[in-house]
Order: sequence, then structure tokens, then C-alpha cells
Amino acid sequence: MTDLSQLDVSTPEEGAVSLNEQEVADFLLANPDFFVRHPELLSRIQVHHADRGVVSLVDIQLERLRSNVGELEEKITGLVGAATQNSQLFHTFAKAQQQLFQTHNIYQALCVLETLAEELCLDVSLRLFDSLDDNLFLERRSFDSFSRSRLSSRPVYLGRLRKHEAELLFAQPPQLGSFLVLPLGNDRPFGVLSFASVDGGHFQPEMDTLFVEQLAMVLAKLIHHWEYTREVIE
Repeated sequence: MTDLSQLDVSTPEEGAVSLNEQEVADFLLANPDFFVRHPELLSRIQVHHADRGVVSLVDIQLERLRSNVGELEEKITGLVGAATQNSQLFHTFAKAQQQLFQTHNIYQALCVLETLAEELCLDVSLRLFDSLDDNLFLERRSFDSFSRSRLSSRPVYLGRLRKHEAELLFAQPPQLGSFLVLPLGNDRPFGVLSFASVDGGHFQPEMDTLFVEQLAMVLAKLIHHWEYTREVIE
């Protein structure tokens, strides 16, 4: 194969081999050890830099390495921050679940949920289809319509709601806020747990909902237990 050091790629003379840029690039890609065999070229070949003037290939490589290191440090910092936040969320939700297991009725559970929401700077709503309490009651038919439009593709809705949808779940929903809506119960829901944020971008569809789904599962089992206990006593 032709040695690049023996080729003139600037002004072709009679009898000389003329190369275009693509051929030079293809040659270097096909011969990754070219500069190992010709290390003197690394310092002799100079490239014009927009900010630093004329620099060598070694300088350009070092600059790119420093840039890559900086990007990796930013990614690592982001991952560490996300891991720290997830750890904090885990402990917050774990504490709430432990407190739920110590409750004996829906109102005590609601206090736990309100404390959790306050720690997360959110609002919380709990609605039950068969509740005799007007503050907790939600008509099943109204939520069925919501479920068809918002929960057809996944079990948890995350995002913004229309005004009438938000007012279905919250007495005073935040304007232009974002919401997390999760039905309680598997096959036939008997209620709905919702969280709201004043930040319209807080709840995003791609967010992980593992912690809140576990919380809702615990709450649903407790509600069934309370209902069964009340029926037995009565």
C-alpha cells in the first residue's frame, strides 16, 4: 500500500500521485498505526484552530481528551445525583409504608399520605367510589371516562390534565400543574390515588413509578382489610 508520507496531497506535480481528502481519510482509517510508524509527523503537521491559532495534532488530541474527560465527569456527577435522589425517595416512601401499616382507618391513612406529599412538596388526593364521605367520594362512572382517555396504555398516568379532569380529583388543583393518577385495585378499581405538582413539568410520562405503585398496593390492601373487618363486626 502507498505510504502516506511519500504522497504529495497539496500541489500535484507531473508524475506525482494526487489524492483527495476522502482518499486521505480512507487511508488513515485503513492504517491506524500510520502515526505510530511516523511519530515525527504528529508535531510537524499543524492545524489552524479557531481560538488558539496554529496547533499540532498532539495538541488537538489532548484537547479532545480533556473534553471527553469533562463530559464523562458531568455524566458521572449526574448519575451520582440521580442515585442520591432515588435513595432519598426510597427512604421517604419506605417510611410512609411503615406508617400506613400502623393505621386503623382511612382517615389515619390520609394523614400519612398528606405528610408524605408535604415532604415531596406535592398535593395528594384520595378518592373512593363507595365512600359515604363527600370529601372522599368519587362517582365511578366519572372516573371510568377518565380511565378510558388517560389510562388505556399504562396503569399510571403522568402529565398535565384538563381543568375538569383535575377538578374531578382535587378540590383545588394547581393551575398549569402536572399530575400522577393511579387507580386503587387491580381488576376492578375501587378508588384512585393522585398527586399534583404546581410545576407543569414535574410529572413526565417516562418517569419510574415503582415507589408510588408499591405505596398504592399497600393502601389498597389496608382498605380491603378495614372493609372486611367492619363487615365482620357488623
